[in-house]
Amino acid sequence: MYFWNTQALAHELAEDSLEKRHYKNYYLLAALVVSAVYYYGMFSPYYDVRVIGLEVVLTLVIMFIGIQRTYVANGGDEGINFMNRITALSFPILLQTTVAGIVFGLLLLGIYQYFGLENTAFDVWYEWCVSAFTIFLQILFFTRLNMYMKRVAEHTI
Repeated sequence: MYFWNTQALAHELAEDSLEKRHYKNYYLLAALVVSAVYYYGMFSPYYDVRVIGLEVVLTLVIMFIGIQRTYVANGGDEGINFMNRITALSFPILLQTTVAGIVFGLLLLGIYQYFGLENTAFDVWYEWCVSAFTIFLQILFFTRLNMYMKRVAEHTI
């Protein structure tokens, strides 16, 4: 299993040399990462309804477009092993974007605390910054997923 090396994973997917149990493991690990991120989000919820609303709408649009484009990148209706490929490729890319999100969050929190920005205008922009970065990570996730899926389908990895 590849936890970080997306290119090596994509190569194995293109060669169709991954064992079946690995697909299950990728699905399981991706589900665990998504669940951990979900519960973290519950731990530090947004308070501004505008931020929540905009992020929800953008997230749904990004997911819809991202999955559609990834399906097309895999060859559309003529593509093979779409679910296996998207499941396996999603895990390392999701892991990488989650790490980037954690680093960004810690950096933002460090700035917030170091400069004593509590009860300042930054309080209002803090949620917007986190939400904007979350949207950026989603776009990055689907862009990378689409790129790797296309390369796997074309056997150019």
